[in-house]
Amino acid sequence: MKADPVSRVETCVVYTTDTTYLFPTLVSAMQARNYCSVDKADVIIFCLGLDDKVKDVFEPVCVEEGVKLIAITREMIEGQTAMLARLFLNRYVPAQYSQYLYLDGDVHILESIDPLLEIGLPPGHLLAANDPMTFLLADNSWQSRSLSRHLASVGLSREQALNYFNSGVLRISREGWETTGLDAWRYYQRNGGPSRFPDQDALNLAAVEKRLPMSLAWNFPIFMRNFRVELDIKPKITHFMSSPKPWHGSFPPWTSVSCLPYDRALTSYPSLVPYSMSMSLRERATYHLQQRFKKASEMVTWGMSARRGRILSYEASCAL
Repeated sequence: MKADPVSRVETCVVYTTDTTYLFPTLVSAMQARNYCSVDKADVIIFCLGLDDKVKDVFEPVCVEEGVKLIAITREMIEGQTAMLARLFLNRYVPAQYSQYLYLDGDVHILESIDPLLEIGLPPGHLLAANDPMTFLLADNSWQSRSLSRHLASVGLSREQALNYFNSGVLRISREGWETTGLDAWRYYQRNGGPSRFPDQDALNLAAVEKRLPMSLAWNFPIFMRNFRVELDIKPKITHFMSSPKPWHGSFPPWTSVSCLPYDRALTSYPSLVPYSMSMSLRERATYHLQQRFKKASEMVTWGMSARRGRILSYEASCAL
């Protein structure tokens, strides 16, 4: 599905990356283009460190797939890495776009994302889904206590911690992000030392009063397949939040189906092969053992416990 080169739509699906992760990001962007109407949004990858050599390989593929590829510089993002580039979207996203759907490059899109693009946001607000770790907080375990201490240490109250959101899928507006992104950058500068989730912590602090809860269907952590909630939630966007990633191969709890988009991209565009990301046989064996153990343990600790009920209760509270 090709985008109109003279598009005048006001919404864009936005990815930020560097050249290291450009290949998997492109595959996700191809899915986004396939699953959103051309008259609803453009799909754009903003890439840090995009030199002529890499651009010559990726740009023809992007043109063919209806995805825009735009280079950004470190000067645009205060000299930071691609991890923080989303905080500065308003500096480099073309002015024609007033609405953004930000996506991490390690998401898979399974169904139409038009409903996310069409929803109207109250001024200054954003849509985001709870981070899965929030469903641990009501436990009396070392994990919940450690997590509670961390969230309190960055300045979140108990109630705010229970609403801590994952920043891998964000439905935002240019107007609202003008303040939120800048505030998050200021929080990061003050508190962005060694931390579990420095950029996500900063975004939560900046948007603590502005965030509206979004269903996990739009940001479904793939390991939740072990939690017995997938049939209830019916994911539309799956998020591979931790290693291994699907471009590394087939690992529990996902199957070879999750690897197919990368294989198809490499088959269709052999020029991308040098930019695909491989894993050694030893790493594969280690991850397979690790993932099997996690699948068994998480089925019990999540799927057979009160945590599952908390997830479904959260889902019932979401308007979208």
